[in-house]
Amino acid sequence: MKAPQFFIATRFTRPLAMCATVSLLAPCIPASAATQTPSPRVSLSFGVDTSITQVRDIVRLTAAYLAHPDTSARSRGLWSAEGSNDPRFADLATKAYQGFPATILGITGTGSGDSVFVVKLIHATADSSGTRIRPLALQRFYAIRAPAAPYGWVLASPLPRLTRDWARREVGRLTFWYAPGQRQSPEKARRASIFVDSVARLFSVAPPKHLDVYMTASTEEGEKLVGLDFFPDGSGPGTGLGGRTQTGAGILFLGDPRVGEDYLHEFVHAAVGANVPSGSGIFGEGVAVWLGGSHEKSPTTMYSLLRTYQSAHPSVSMAQVLNSEAPGGEDATTALYATSGLIVDAIYRRSGIPGLRRFGQLKGEPNDIIKALPDYINAAGSDINQWWRSETEAALRPQRCGAACRRPN
Repeated sequence: MKAPQFFIATRFTRPLAMCATVSLLAPCIPASAATQTPSPRVSLSFGVDTSITQVRDIVRLTAAYLAHPDTSARSRGLWSAEGSNDPRFADLATKAYQGFPATILGITGTGSGDSVFVVKLIHATADSSGTRIRPLALQRFYAIRAPAAPYGWVLASPLPRLTRDWARREVGRLTFWYAPGQRQSPEKARRASIFVDSVARLFSVAPPKHLDVYMTASTEEGEKLVGLDFFPDGSGPGTGLGGRTQTGAGILFLGDPRVGEDYLHEFVHAAVGANVPSGSGIFGEGVAVWLGGSHEKSPTTMYSLLRTYQSAHPSVSMAQVLNSEAPGGEDATTALYATSGLIVDAIYRRSGIPGLRRFGQLKGEPNDIIKALPDYINAAGSDINQWWRSETEAALRPQRCGAACRRPN
């Protein structure tokens, strides 16, 4: 079965940093983690003076929210009901809630009045001696006076407040929001809109009703919009720029001005993630690489880099790559994503979208997925590593790559 030939990409994306590249002092937690686990305890740092009425009430509110940081917060009067039908007003920093103890660092005013405060907290653990700190997130949100609420205050997301004066562009079902200093490309925005619809048609799913796309200078700036002033990410060359997708909320944060609006990897997540079950990262990231590329590179370029990596590491196995156990730093991460895309491509060529949907329901760790591959790929049964290397070569043959080889640069 031939690869889809209707995509119009000219630029490609950088994916989420893998756990293998996160600092060894930081916990390895996926950036898309959906589980919201309460903080087991909430402490106060120096300067948080609970003898001040407003501070004391906001501390109690924050502790109540962190005990149950979920969507019930609005009905319980803990989170602002403003924009209740708009996901931008919800708490989008959900990956901070991973069961770490929280410490409130400060509750500071925002001006001469006393109706809005900024709450700053850190989620972190420490060893028994207190000498080794394992920070997960440095978080910030607003507390807004609400006399009818249980604590007299409600919490609110920074996103709408920080971006309300940003320039914006409406293109089809997409709204692009531009941070000050970010250049607009109407052509790239148009391509992104067409691309989202084409991906939805390929998978026979309804396209997203609406997507809000925030254009920033870096991934860090995008994280700050949801109130995350720190969260573990990759280190070294090639990091600091990229994209994040809040699939359920229909929000994208695109932080690489070199790529701009047609950040296709993340738009695949937005178009497919909410409609097609994904039991593993191999499927979820593989589909995004297969259709949208990665690291500003087309799928074909990714497979070429994978072949280079395989040649440089003849003894490395596919399992090592997919388990983030392979040497090579950023090159190994590129090989991981390229391998996921290669697997998705092979399954599509054998059984089309129905086969991919079935594969997407497969859950487990990379080794579990590898064991199941013979059910989806005929040639993967005898020697998976031999298949991996030969399939990479086959993906680069001109008669194989079809439309991907003819994409303009």
